[in-house]
Amino acid sequence: MKIFKKSLLTVVAVALLGLTSTVYAKGVVITKDNFIHADSIRAYLKEIDIAGKVNVIRPMRDFANTDNQDVIRMNADTLYTRIILDVKGGATITTKPYEGFQNIMVLDPNHSESVTLMGAGTVKLDESMMTEGHHAYVIIRTGLLRDLPEKEMMARAHKAQDNISITYHSSEPYIPAVDFDFETLDKVKYEILSDFVKHPVKDVIKTGFGTIKSRNPEAARTVVAIGWGGLSGKNAAYASFTAKGDRRSVRFNKPDLQYDKKGFFSFTIYNPNGYIATMDYAINSDDMVVNKDGSYTVNFLASGEPTKGLKNVIRTPRGKFWTGVFRAYYPVNTDEAFKYVDALTTKMTKEFMK
Repeated sequence: MKIFKKSLLTVVAVALLGLTSTVYAKGVVITKDNFIHADSIRAYLKEIDIAGKVNVIRPMRDFANTDNQDVIRMNADTLYTRIILDVKGGATITTKPYEGFQNIMVLDPNHSESVTLMGAGTVKLDESMMTEGHHAYVIIRTGLLRDLPEKEMMARAHKAQDNISITYHSSEPYIPAVDFDFETLDKVKYEILSDFVKHPVKDVIKTGFGTIKSRNPEAARTVVAIGWGGLSGKNAAYASFTAKGDRRSVRFNKPDLQYDKKGFFSFTIYNPNGYIATMDYAINSDDMVVNKDGSYTVNFLASGEPTKGLKNVIRTPRGKFWTGVFRAYYPVNTDEAFKYVDALTTKMTKEFMK
């Protein structure tokens, strides 16, 4: 385990410090204390830069890939729709009934999860629900009906995205409360991640997402550094693992999820600093071939590595350390779900780092 910690720390250091400039712009220096606020403002500004203004519904029509990923640790579980919504005076977000998975999540500039709605319905918002300002960062995840032909599957998902609607009473531009020096962000993110590697904390993902009042502050810093925009534990259980090697596999039993409500699980592969680095980087349970005894076997192969008849193949970076996340949506029991994903990924890290 000591070898794993040292190796992961080295990889994260190279990945993140390589992005850090020694030239400092004017602005407030980012520290561990203000990291969540700074990283959230960064996400807001990035979305505004893409969308052009507030109150724009911006659906991504394709899965996240190496070219369109705009948030760390995106995945191919769903299609994303994003909105920076001005909630001053009241605003709403509405989704219509859809046969697949759909979720509305509302975050504020402190990554506090104001509201989450699973399935169809309307979310009502106003400035009193924000811990700062009156602009919400809305993420809508739309799952795929994977038993359909690809063209029809995507068409139905796109229609579900087109059925997203908003109402609002204000369209004021988003102006950050603090002018941060973003040149100092990556160094702090590295420090947070390296601290976690040296001193891992149990249930960090379980306790790190959610509202400011409900989450653990230290855990929140870690999970935001790991993956900005993640769902809270009541709706999904996440766990990460680290690996090396061009050919790995894992066999596991089906997790206890609400499959009748479109619950599912998945693996997603990233490079050491949390970004998609390969084609075919993800696999969803709806696409997996089940073993005769009801278990699953997933095979992790480096890009270009021959499959040799293997099923459930996911591609990893060749000749490099790589990381992954196991996600389980709609758990029957949150505590049990986290025990399950933590046990599975701990076992994987131990085996995959040999």
